Amino acid sequence: MRKLQFVLASVLTLAFLLPVISNGQNLVRVAPFSGANYLNAVIMGDTLPNGARRDTNAAYVLQRGGLYLANGIIRNTGWIFRLQTHDTTAGVSKPVVFLYPTSAGGNPPGQLVDIRRDIILKNIILSGYFEPDPAEITKLQGSLFNTSVAGTNITFDGCIFTNTNGNHVRTDQAPRTVRIINCIFGNMGYLGRSNFGAGKGIDVRGGSVDSLIMMNNTFVNWQDRIIRHFASTANIQYLRFEHNTCVNGISYHGMLSLGRMGRRGIIRDNLLIDPFAAGQDTDAVRQAEFTDHGELDAFGFPRMVWIFSNRNDSTNWLIKNNYYRVTPAGQSFYDSASILPIVANPALVVGKPLTYHLNSRIGADSVTAFQTTTAVLPNTPRFPDAMLKWYRRPTASGGANKTKATGNWTAAFDFDRKPYQYWRDTLNCAYPTSNAIYTAGTGGYPVGDLNWFPTRYTAWLVDPVSGVTTKGDGIPESFSLNQNYPNPFNPSTRISFSLPTEGFAKLAVYNILGQKVATLVNEQLEAGYHELDFDASKLTTGVYFYRLEVGKNSAVKKMMLVK
Repeated sequence: MRKLQFVLASVLTLAFLLPVISNGQNLVRVAPFSGANYLNAVIMGDTLPNGARRDTNAAYVLQRGGLYLANGIIRNTGWIFRLQTHDTTAGVSKPVVFLYPTSAGGNPPGQLVDIRRDIILKNIILSGYFEPDPAEITKLQGSLFNTSVAGTNITFDGCIFTNTNGNHVRTDQAPRTVRIINCIFGNMGYLGRSNFGAGKGIDVRGGSVDSLIMMNNTFVNWQDRIIRHFASTANIQYLRFEHNTCVNGISYHGMLSLGRMGRRGIIRDNLLIDPFAAGQDTDAVRQAEFTDHGELDAFGFPRMVWIFSNRNDSTNWLIKNNYYRVTPAGQSFYDSASILPIVANPALVVGKPLTYHLNSRIGADSVTAFQTTTAVLPNTPRFPDAMLKWYRRPTASGGANKTKATGNWTAAFDFDRKPYQYWRDTLNCAYPTSNAIYTAGTGGYPVGDLNWFPTRYTAWLVDPVSGVTTKGDGIPESFSLNQNYPNPFNPSTRISFSLPTEGFAKLAVYNILGQKVATLVNEQLEAGYHELDFDASKLTTGVYFYRLEVGKNSAVKKMMLVK
């Protein structure tokens, strides 16, 4: 089980901040399910007859170790939805929420939340069906979260999400910011209710995304894609896919299908174990959604690669320090395709991580952007060879005949589908520290999700290598440090500043006592407009100051963290 390290403030600071806490969020404790108190009913019950909320500052707190049921959809129209765990009970597991049938014999709701304004979830376990009754999986629905209003901010921190037949997160209306950090995503897809074109971590096909940030997460068992922005109509302006561990990906239509991209794309320090398990193949059904990049294979069909986007020469790409492994089970499947009823011709291979265009955009980094590793993870689900072999078998032999048809599918061909307790207690992706990739990430940090290495994660949180980015918007006329946004914030905020000339920049965060709590920038920066995201999830509620120094110029701003 992953253990996160928390930064503690002094007693003096807490005493000073008590008025801030009392005027911030109002904690509403929700008791575990006891026969009638469905989570959705409790939360939506805080709405007055005229439609107004009783308390727009409410933060719903679930009891550690508690079990909760939701048999309806939460719609946060005009109010910020905050759901978190009561964090004072040491050693007790996170609360578990199950989507539960809406009526006797019925299906669970289509998602937990129809996102209509900002949402913040922290340290919650959520499963798409009532796992205590295994038969309920046959009613599994398509999503856990969806958006029906544009311009929302979505933050998921320290959560475990498992079991949907479509996508764990989907944005049918364009969000502003999606921030997924310190989470585990398991069991993305279920062929008993859908097909290989479903089973995603996040589907952001519904227009633009200003910022899509996915850092220090673990993704295990996905059918289709971790990110789906295929055939998009607007840009992901800023993508940061960093320090993630990804295991057992069928990657039916790719792994990161990024579509239209905007100013910046960062893909670095990720660990990928069997990330393209279905292999690079000649398969018209699969290749139908590898078209965004416009490249063709040797047979004149869309080229299969792990990561691809629409071609453009304006996105600033940083792709480096990613490592992958094909396990013996994965290689055995590739080799077996030469004797299966549907023979791979040419032979199945893991394929290439990037398009020719992306390789050209990152230049010299393309040689080492993705390298192989020998790292062995201590405890992960089995490689999905039963599902992959079933897909290739002819219909007459009980297979899918390399189509999306699922008429011959049975549970025997499913993922090694683990229950929520496995994701919480047993999954272990902490490879030996003697392996070279333990220090191969940016700044000498381990590759992959740093939560598997708690002391290194704690160090990384306050280390400037976690990053500043430059926007391609010309050169400013003057030095400036902008007010962070959002402010107040929880748990992350964006800080931007302008440099009219190149210089050595120092940006640090201080508490109310003047003690430095984080170093965000400590490096030479070019002239331009710069921005970075500050994650304060390990700090306590309170007032903080951030100071920028570049040469003789300096500036200080105040910000407020409200948890």
